[in-house]
Amino acid sequence: MIEMVLSAGLVLAGALGWFAGRARLSARHAEESRLCLQEQAALSAQLAVSVEQQQQWMQRLNEAEATLSALRQQLGEAQQQAAAHWATRQEQQRQLEAVRQAQQQQAEQARAQAAELARLAAREQELATLLAEERRQATEKLTLLTEAREALSNQFKALAADILEEKSRRFTEQNRENLGQLLGPLHERIQSFGKLVQDTYDKDSKERLTLEQELRRLQALNTRLNQDAVALTNALTGASSKAQGTWGEMVLEKVLETSGLTRDREYRVQVSDVVETEEGGTRRYQPDVVIDLPEGKQLVVDSKVSLNAYVRYTAATDETVRDAELKAHITALRTHIRTLSEKRYQDLYRLRTLDFVFMFVPVEPAYLLAVQHDMALFNEAFERRIMIVGPSTLLATLRTVASIWRYEYQNQNAVEIARQSGAMYDKFVGFAETLEKLGKQLGTAQDTYGNAMRQLCSGSGNLVGRAEKLRRLGIKSNKQLAPHLLADAGEEPVQLADE
Repeated sequence: MIEMVLSAGLVLAGALGWFAGRARLSARHAEESRLCLQEQAALSAQLAVSVEQQQQWMQRLNEAEATLSALRQQLGEAQQQAAAHWATRQEQQRQLEAVRQAQQQQAEQARAQAAELARLAAREQELATLLAEERRQATEKLTLLTEAREALSNQFKALAADILEEKSRRFTEQNRENLGQLLGPLHERIQSFGKLVQDTYDKDSKERLTLEQELRRLQALNTRLNQDAVALTNALTGASSKAQGTWGEMVLEKVLETSGLTRDREYRVQVSDVVETEEGGTRRYQPDVVIDLPEGKQLVVDSKVSLNAYVRYTAATDETVRDAELKAHITALRTHIRTLSEKRYQDLYRLRTLDFVFMFVPVEPAYLLAVQHDMALFNEAFERRIMIVGPSTLLATLRTVASIWRYEYQNQNAVEIARQSGAMYDKFVGFAETLEKLGKQLGTAQDTYGNAMRQLCSGSGNLVGRAEKLRRLGIKSNKQLAPHLLADAGEEPVQLADE
């Protein structure tokens, strides 16, 4: 616009000079001068319009520059806001990724726990099947032993009567004494073995019949423990930490007594141990309870009581006070977890403990309240190798331990039954050998001996056949019947895999 104004000024100046020259040169050109003046006036008017337009354009230009400056300022603010929004979005994405990772870890832990529960359930089913099979075999062995004992008693009575009738008075007295020495220990061992098998079978039957009663009793006991825990919680509020700890140990002892475990046999109380520290000194550790497991392993249980904040929480009516007391209660439990973790009971050199320690909370509602409002509490305890348990969960765990011990004792009884069966079988083999020698020596009683051997080896249900069936059922023995006895009884010699 400025260039246009300058151009117009130059044009106007040239026109004025030209018109002045023309006026001086010739008057005759007056008309032309007049016309030029008119043109000059018109050009002046156009110049004035141009100047006015220039001013308007300058005003618009200033307004446009002001608008552009405002837009630039708005653009800068918008860019700053966009950068802030981008940073916020990046932070939100980072937090979302952290939450996703935490959820994934929790899901993996849940899957691992589910797999462990499935493995334990499968193991329990396997043990139940094994127990049923052992019971069935024990029943079969008991039946065979009972029949063999009756047949043996009857056949030996007939044998003794026949021999006494055929022999002279001297041989009669001598053989009576010999038979008494042979049959007495065998008869006593058969009776002892039969009683052992019957006692084991009766014990298993009683345990099966009382299982439902035990479950109902367990449920009632759990309810009573919770009620007693609430009542004692109110009574112990304000008491010293030592008094509360003593009460927690009493509740733990009650749960142990109800679990079916026996003190000083399956569990021990206040086991003391001295361990060298990293500084070169010594430190005494004394967990509340050490539970023994098969294969020489142990499980450590330590009671921790935190009541004051929980009682104030349950008594408060104001939500602000309740929230504050709940946080204090959770903090107290977290402190117990850290304190117990620092003791590291699972690393004591005299204990073969599992990889975690049970922290027993006597008041189960207090434990459940803390876990429900702070799920990180359970995860923190798990990372520190601490398992938080209440009366019901600990009782269920101890019942499982008691069942494991019961299966262990039954297995030990089964081994003893097998050992006694093998000893009886060996005794019987020795008796059969002695009986053969007796038959060779009693030339005058050959007919009676033949009858005895027929009773021993011939006919259905003969003694040799029954004894061989016992061996084939898997009893442990060091000797075998002679092949010719098996042949006389109609039995084929069979070599077992473990012989």
